[in-house]
Amino acid sequence: MTALLMALAVVLMADAVAADMPDLRPDLRVGFDGVYRTGSWTPLTVEFPASPENAPPAVCVWVEDPDGQYVRSIAAPVEIGADGRRAARLTVRFGRPSGRVLVEAVRGADGDDASGLGRRAATPQSLPTPVSATDTIMLVLGDLPAAERASRLLAQDDGSRPRVVAINARSDAAGAGEGWALGRTARDFDGADSIVVCGRAVAAIDPTTLRGVDDWVRQGGQLIFVAGMTAIDVDRGGSAAAGWLPGPVAKLVPLRRGNAIETYARASRPLDKGALTGLEMPLFKNPQAIEGSVEAFEGRGAADLPLVVRRAHGLGTVVWAGVDIDQPPFRDWSGSDSLLVEMLRGRRAAQGAGRAGETDRGSFDLAGQLRQAVDRFPGVAPIPFEVIAGLGILYVACLYPLDWWLVSGRRRDSPAGGLRSSWLAWLSLPLVVAASSGLAWAAGQRFKGTDWQTSAASFVDLDLGSGLVRVASFAGIWSPANARLNLAVGPEAGRLPITADDAARPVDAAVSWFANCGRGIGGTDAAAAHPSLAASDYEYGRSGYGRSPAVLDGVPIAASSSRLFEAEITGHTAIPAVESTLVREGQGTLRGVLTSRLPFPLEGCALAHAGWLYEVGTLGPGQSFDAGGGRGPRSLAGALTRRTQNKDREVNVRWDVAEKELVRILEIAGFHAAAGGSGYTSLESGRLGRFDLSPLLPLDRAVLVGRGPAMVDWRCQPQSLADTNTSARVPPMPGQASLWRIVIPLVRPVAAVSGPTAPSNGLLP
Repeated sequence: MTALLMALAVVLMADAVAADMPDLRPDLRVGFDGVYRTGSWTPLTVEFPASPENAPPAVCVWVEDPDGQYVRSIAAPVEIGADGRRAARLTVRFGRPSGRVLVEAVRGADGDDASGLGRRAATPQSLPTPVSATDTIMLVLGDLPAAERASRLLAQDDGSRPRVVAINARSDAAGAGEGWALGRTARDFDGADSIVVCGRAVAAIDPTTLRGVDDWVRQGGQLIFVAGMTAIDVDRGGSAAAGWLPGPVAKLVPLRRGNAIETYARASRPLDKGALTGLEMPLFKNPQAIEGSVEAFEGRGAADLPLVVRRAHGLGTVVWAGVDIDQPPFRDWSGSDSLLVEMLRGRRAAQGAGRAGETDRGSFDLAGQLRQAVDRFPGVAPIPFEVIAGLGILYVACLYPLDWWLVSGRRRDSPAGGLRSSWLAWLSLPLVVAASSGLAWAAGQRFKGTDWQTSAASFVDLDLGSGLVRVASFAGIWSPANARLNLAVGPEAGRLPITADDAARPVDAAVSWFANCGRGIGGTDAAAAHPSLAASDYEYGRSGYGRSPAVLDGVPIAASSSRLFEAEITGHTAIPAVESTLVREGQGTLRGVLTSRLPFPLEGCALAHAGWLYEVGTLGPGQSFDAGGGRGPRSLAGALTRRTQNKDREVNVRWDVAEKELVRILEIAGFHAAAGGSGYTSLESGRLGRFDLSPLLPLDRAVLVGRGPAMVDWRCQPQSLADTNTSARVPPMPGQASLWRIVIPLVRPVAAVSGPTAPSNGLLP
């Protein structure tokens, strides 16, 4: 009776909500012009008609994770756009290729829904089918036909090539603006592998979108910025795009010859000399102060008239091109295709494909290998086949020979050979079943354990020039019982203080599921969801830790199973991790001293730059390392691949795809291209590709690598599904494998400075 009354109350409440919040069927805009990728953070815009009486104050959405369970996002307020339409902007992750979304209208902007109906009161919506998690996306902001042609030059042996998504911001500037579709934070661009921005489109792009792209680059992205004659307008515009130029622009000067750009692009057809008439190039105020590498220039030296400059921008790279390849005569020139490929350095990456075509882009990758390594817990292992087979044989033997002998044996003292008492069967069969069940339970306890267990690995990246801190952690939690898990992440106290740099770049933290890519069981592109014994919905932000994307509440976890999560924290620190006077010599080697200012030691340290690696060892607080002393550098590729000497020959050690050492996997993933890419590992980087710092090594950057303490505090609170007891606690994650990487700007040599070392860019007093 009580259950019937509760069901009736739910029905009446649903009717009340439906009357108060009518089914509006809002329009959804997802990803980059409708293109989005499973497994990546994706911008999602929910648009309502202009009528104010129909739009709710806030909305949230429910999307599926790889197990097919719905995850409720944080509610976003409904705002008024430039065209008068009301819309809410959210950022979600799609774990399934189904494209199903449930839109829930909530009364409060903080996401509280008094009805408590959850997704039962949500409106189902369908989105276009997402692209595979293994596909590569090149986002183009502007009108650039060369991008589509360049993607064909980047095709792999299996026919796969980057998916080009071109958005002409100028055509939509009078409407809602591309900022509504593209998002405004770095996480909104997580689905892009590279971004190409045309200088002529900058003025039409929302400034907050430009800041989001800039943050995305600083956190490890690759940006191609094409701004020739428009560079002076971009420089004076004061937007985030001005920081993508190599320096302040003094004026525009004529481009008299195209030989340098033809050589750099390896063009098969030269430019028409007559077409260069009227073309102008930006001349910078101080060309000698340009950071990075000038890869193409006009004149006698790189400082005369730079044409292509590649430089570090935080943890990412910006490649600036001073020729407007989106405008004539470059627009229809075939050399623009190879020019864009060279700036992307995709030709070199295509040549570095896996060993003899062994690379499988559709399933297992380095992220999947890290996932397998994290999903290992002491005392927890699959039950051996021998044990399972032995228990099965014993059970069958007890059912037929033993039980039959006990029940059906003939009495020796009976002349008629009668049967034993039939009542014995009522005891023997239950005893056999109970004993077999007990043995199976004991075997499960022996190999699965009875305690909560955790495992974690993380990257800790610091950019010494800007103070940017990026921490990415991957964790696994093993549960001995059916439970719900409240999970929150934050910076670890007592390590390195992470603060907000300014209002535009606050400390940001987010946690989500960690799954395999591809179409295998549990993959984000699998046709069917991975079945779970604890299937249930869960949501963001409803716990005692606060309402935040760094909090997951009510995550279901089945007994004797594990769930894996990933978290990322970005912020800034005002405390320099090291002090450096490192300068690059003419041979590409380093000279100078670096001193640790961290309050804890880094173990197993090495210093990487260009193709060299310097063995540092343990670097404690206040200790220094002199790059000019010791036995000198060794080959970086040889150190990463653990190349060995056998008599007079070098022996390459093949990468073990069954490697389970967490630090070793992080080491290769963090310098995948420098180690030889998929040509060495036969695996793609996958989701770990954004943590590859190899593009910074040939530039004016050195990277100090070492093992250090964890920077992410995982707070886990389980609650049993059988009762309301919350006394159980998941133990802290001891001994997290953390790879620290500090990006150090090199001191620019100054001829007027005397002495053994040059100034330290303000890092030393």
